[in-house]
Amino acid sequence: MPTLEGGCFCGAVRYSVAGDFGVTHCHCIHCRRVSGAPIVTWVEASVSNFAWLQGRPTEFSTRPGVTRTHCSVCASPLTFQNHEVPESIDITAGSLDDPSGLRPDDHVWFERKLPWLQVEDGLPRYRRRRTGKEG
Repeated sequence: MPTLEGGCFCGAVRYSVAGDFGVTHCHCIHCRRVSGAPIVTWVEASVSNFAWLQGRPTEFSTRPGVTRTHCSVCASPLTFQNHEVPESIDITAGSLDDPSGLRPDDHVWFERKLPWLQVEDGLPRYRRRRTGKEG
């Protein structure tokens, strides 16, 4: 089972995660606003295989049933959890020490993609969540 480590920009918060990972690009407005980026790439893992190694991030909610975390020192976005799927945690790919070995699987919330962002990677595109596939 592969194990990855990562953390925030300043090093105050560190984590490890093991297992099989799903990787998706999210175009939703919440991800854009909390990250300041046009998309956020998430690494989905089992919450039972995730552990904070150093420090604790600040938790906040962008909508009911969703908890996100970020470093309280440098504000790096770290995780996303949907309470409807309590066994899963999404980790920002950019916070991993070495995300280069991961390969994205798809795009979600593609209907919210910024019009100036060109996406030509051939990955599946979903209008919202992984239902209602869009060409």
